[in-house]
Amino acid sequence: MVYYWLRTLAMTNIRHLVMISPACGGAGAVANVARHQARELARYFQVTLVSDSFPATGLKGVTLQSLHPPRFDWLRRYGHVPRELAFALSAKSALRRLHARGGVDVVLCHGHPVTALAAGPLGRRLGIPCVMVTHGDIFDRPKGTYDPRLTWFYRRVTPPAYRRTDLVIALSPHMASLAKRGGALPERVVVIPNGIDPAEIGLVDDPYPRARPASARLELLYVGRLSIEKGVDVLIGSAGLLTANGVAYRLRIVGAGPEEDRLRLLVARSELDGAVEFLGPVPRLALGALYRSADVVCVPSRSDTLPTVVLEALASGRPVLGTDVGGIPFMVNHGQTGWLVPPGDPSALADRVQRIAVDPLALSEMSLAARLEAAKRFNWEDIGTQLSGWITSILDKKSDLVESGRSDTRGLENLD
Repeated sequence: MVYYWLRTLAMTNIRHLVMISPACGGAGAVANVARHQARELARYFQVTLVSDSFPATGLKGVTLQSLHPPRFDWLRRYGHVPRELAFALSAKSALRRLHARGGVDVVLCHGHPVTALAAGPLGRRLGIPCVMVTHGDIFDRPKGTYDPRLTWFYRRVTPPAYRRTDLVIALSPHMASLAKRGGALPERVVVIPNGIDPAEIGLVDDPYPRARPASARLELLYVGRLSIEKGVDVLIGSAGLLTANGVAYRLRIVGAGPEEDRLRLLVARSELDGAVEFLGPVPRLALGALYRSADVVCVPSRSDTLPTVVLEALASGRPVLGTDVGGIPFMVNHGQTGWLVPPGDPSALADRVQRIAVDPLALSEMSLAARLEAAKRFNWEDIGTQLSGWITSILDKKSDLVESGRSDTRGLENLD
């Protein structure tokens, strides 16, 4: 009883931040980011996380608010849009209850739908600033990536989400440009990337990079979803060129997705079965060992906002061979922690791999630089401090407006 009284007393003057994110108990990248952000922000705010699922162990220092929206599973592949709508409406009701019960100072949303349909409009009526973390933009993906119904839905919620938020957290400069193009005021957009916790992928030690003999087979690794925007077909095309040029290599592909059958058929038709292996999905805790067994991690995306695989590779001390698209050039320093090639170009990929294969010394130097880069730029503690600073600046601006007699949140764009 004394503990709870002391905690309540300590939290009296701390601002209340409500974070809204779907499926926080799941294994997806968005859920993982939301959990980390909630934990880090709990060092600065009273944090309530609103979601329809949570990790079994809970989140230290974070209050959990459960939602129970309809799942529409009976609609099967047609259920995505109804689920998004149901989650947003359920979150809106929860936010209204939380505000009535004890007050809400700021709302942080993960995703466009809940921002456009719940936190944005409700926040404007109640005078609550709204922050959105944008993990991607559906219109940055290759044509045909998404079902037409989902595309129609996002065409209607994406622009209002950008317009109705007081601060957009973009994961990379590329995402920042998409947000501005989508309607966000430039003054309201800041770049704060995701972080990486090495322990989550089984990296509990910190060994020195292993030396690779020049004569050894080059170990290439792909980790991610097998979908059209990831460009795995381009990577397989480069593998065919490597085989034709007599390069000793092995390419292992980790993951699953809608393109898997087509990619397996492509490997078979190209007679690459001896050089290309499909490992299927791998538990996240086992990924560290896979990264460490590779020489280079390949990220051949056609579009990608801030691929988690790059963070994981860098934290594992493995250089990245990626395409010059989306957030990848923001994460990979060409010639220092990896290399960048044009998207959709198997010849450029193959040419770079051939040059890597004959320069093991450069590979070892890059391995060390990659690990240092991950620790310096992508650690969650520093990222939490950045998030807290920007959110606090919004709240301070609102307080100044209230004290000057303006009770709404107009003018929050002048954060700097």
